[in-house]
Amino acid sequence: MNGQPTPPAEPVAAPAARAGMSVVTDPEIVRIFHEEVRSAVSYEKGLAVKALIALALVGIVVAMRMLFLG
Repeated sequence: MNGQPTPPAEPVAAPAARAGMSVVTDPEIVRIFHEEVRSAVSYEKGLAVKALIALALVGIVVAMRMLFLG
């Protein structure tokens, strides 16, 4: 041993391949998958914005009640 690691006898498979799952290489399927992910992320961002608006409105209502109704 000269201090250098020995190369593997065969290429190391990706985690999905090692787990028995197939790796998708069809470009159309990959494109559709990325499109779906983008759509889902956009939807979730929209929900987060709506939640922040709702919290701001609740804060305004609570502040107004405290100021005007004591």
